Amino acid sequence: MKTATRRLLLGASASLLSLAAYANPAVYPTPGTEAPASSFTAGASGTLLAYYTGEAGGFTNLVGARINGVDGTPGLDNHASAYGQTFVLGKVTAGDSLVFFIDANSGAARYYSDVSLNSDHVNHVWAAAFTGDAQVPAGTNLAFEDLPSGGDFNYRDHSIVFQIQAVPEPASWAMLLAGAAGLAWRRRGR
Repeated sequence: MKTATRRLLLGASASLLSLAAYANPAVYPTPGTEAPASSFTAGASGTLLAYYTGEAGGFTNLVGARINGVDGTPGLDNHASAYGQTFVLGKVTAGDSLVFFIDANSGAARYYSDVSLNSDHVNHVWAAAFTGDAQVPAGTNLAFEDLPSGGDFNYRDHSIVFQIQAVPEPASWAMLLAGAAGLAWRRRGR
């Protein structure tokens, strides 16, 4: 009996731990009202990554980024992507202007995080900090609204966390290579 009880407790503990492994981003707190506008600037140089964090509205939507006024190729289908799946939005340099967009309804409409670029002059993106979990690192969560004129303003039609994966500076690479050479020399001496 003790073995069966122990297995049951271990199984229950494992289930609880697996639930804690995914900390889905917050849901827009005031559905029905337009989210405040946000603007974004690259804080570092590197690869701009998007991590799919859920939300699948009725339309098929893809997300992308406009870097310094140039739209990139969208990806991360809201109906086919798995939680934590990554997509490269592009390369950025610290200080670059970032505007995120959603290709809504299989590309029938494109809505930007910069309201001035939207034909309906409505904000289609809500931004909030995300602390990270086992699948998605800490970053900025973007939740999208895919209906024209804001529709229901629930911002639950596509969701990503974006992060910039910094490129190591040349001095860092030099130190890394020097350390590896030192270890190889030490190993050879033995």
